[in-house]
Amino acid sequence: MRPLIAALFLVSTVLCGLANAADVEVVGLFKGRAVVRTSAGDEIVKVGQTSKSGVTLIEADSREAVVRFEGETHRLSLSRRIGSSFTEAQAQTVSINPDDQGQYRIQGFINRRRANFLVDTGASVVAMSSEHARSLGINFSIGQRGKVVTAQGEVDASFITLPQVNVGGVTAHNVQATVIEGRYPVEILLGMSYLNQVDMQNQGGVLTLSGR
Repeated sequence: MRPLIAALFLVSTVLCGLANAADVEVVGLFKGRAVVRTSAGDEIVKVGQTSKSGVTLIEADSREAVVRFEGETHRLSLSRRIGSSFTEAQAQTVSINPDDQGQYRIQGFINRRRANFLVDTGASVVAMSSEHARSLGINFSIGQRGKVVTAQGEVDASFITLPQVNVGGVTAHNVQATVIEGRYPVEILLGMSYLNQVDMQNQGGVLTLSGR
């Protein structure tokens, strides 16, 4: 596995699952504001504001959001949603067989856009090149600037937080990532900032990832 040295750039969020078109999903939560997702799309809402879809943000901190929707007030925490009732998210599992080189490659999604991953437990965070980021529509210019050490030496990088990374239905939120200037790494490295949020087992050479 290839090592990657990166600084940590933390943004706390609270997330909830999307059950149907009437449901509300909070995909990003910051102090005093939240990113609210409904069937109408994503919208940044500040405390005291009401989104176009009718969601009013009453409180927001690093642990939970208090919102008012359809005349009722809800306190949202991890894996809960607004709909006809609160429902726990169902855990998903995906098994990955090694390729001819003994490496684990799989397709997935970053912020709902398709991406190809190489599982790398030696990478502290998800790592991608600036070319990957641009193709995925990621605005890494807003990230914290810094340096990382690669096989090519010390290079410029941006440290960002990905709202959502999904591999075979196993989703992690608020995933720390490094965007490295240039074409390195050749493949997007699925590092520990994602893997630490899921259950990972290796039995008989087959790598299994499960949601928590």
